[in-house]
Amino acid sequence: MVPRKVGCAGVGSAGVGTAWEVAAPAKLNLYLEVLGKRADGFHELETLLVPVRIYDQLSWFPSSDSECSLTVLRQHSTRESLSPLPHNQNDNLVLKAARLLAAKAGVAAQGHFQLVKRIPLEAGLGGGSSDAAATLLLANAAWRAGLTIPELAELAAELGSDVPYFLNGRPAVCRGRGERIEPLSGLPRLHFVVVKPDCGLSTPRVFAELGEQEFPSTARAEKSAYQLQKLIGALNLGAIAAACGWMTNRLEAAAMRLAPEILRVKAALAKAGCWGQFMTGSGSTLVGIARSANQARRIARQLSAQNLGTVFAAASGW
Repeated sequence: MVPRKVGCAGVGSAGVGTAWEVAAPAKLNLYLEVLGKRADGFHELETLLVPVRIYDQLSWFPSSDSECSLTVLRQHSTRESLSPLPHNQNDNLVLKAARLLAAKAGVAAQGHFQLVKRIPLEAGLGGGSSDAAATLLLANAAWRAGLTIPELAELAAELGSDVPYFLNGRPAVCRGRGERIEPLSGLPRLHFVVVKPDCGLSTPRVFAELGEQEFPSTARAEKSAYQLQKLIGALNLGAIAAACGWMTNRLEAAAMRLAPEILRVKAALAKAGCWGQFMTGSGSTLVGIARSANQARRIARQLSAQNLGTVFAAASGW
């Protein structure tokens, strides 16, 4: 996630200046375990994240406005046209991130942000968190704020559990709330079929649905570390089919109770020939592992005709 300059006319009466843009990728949780509830109200997690080539696009333009502003546009996967997406100017993560950085760096929060949303909402794909991290990087560059990555990471942790991960965006094991990040190297490129059902799920609602019996004991927490090690080992060997056997998501059962159609999508992915099928994040998106890019595209076309929701074929990486 590297911001780049694009020379163009600014938004507003100020006219001319240098604009900036950056792509904000989605993520998939190949593994997610909930290790318990913390004293601060958050949950202790252990998860394996990989970036996936589904992107939002964030741009910044100079303007004469005294405060920064934001336009959000939605682009659907099936067409190029854009439509306005309503948002709260006081509660949007892009503006929160921009104002937080400005306060930390002692610079003016200025100019106009434009966010083109391609990552589905309430999907477990980390779109909002990725947008927030992109804003920190973009504003830091455009405003010449000069903050270091560790300083940006501190701000990211204030904005949300997944936000620090997206500052680097490489495959990583994340622990704690998600802020303790262990980057991984050597993982193979994976090909996915990604299905977002028409229903959406909010993260707090899914965590609230978790029963106490779904929190692992100490012995199960130790087992989680073992399972994660086996998953990473299989991936490093390129044994993708074997790795699928270790992919799991503790939140999946809770999400299915709230949205039973998730089970239908998972069954459709299995029937279509995906090696593994699992929910990402807090849902409602389901993911299937394909053997190749061609197979992923073929299955995506097949499932698109079944009215299961929004369907993508995508690969891991940038």
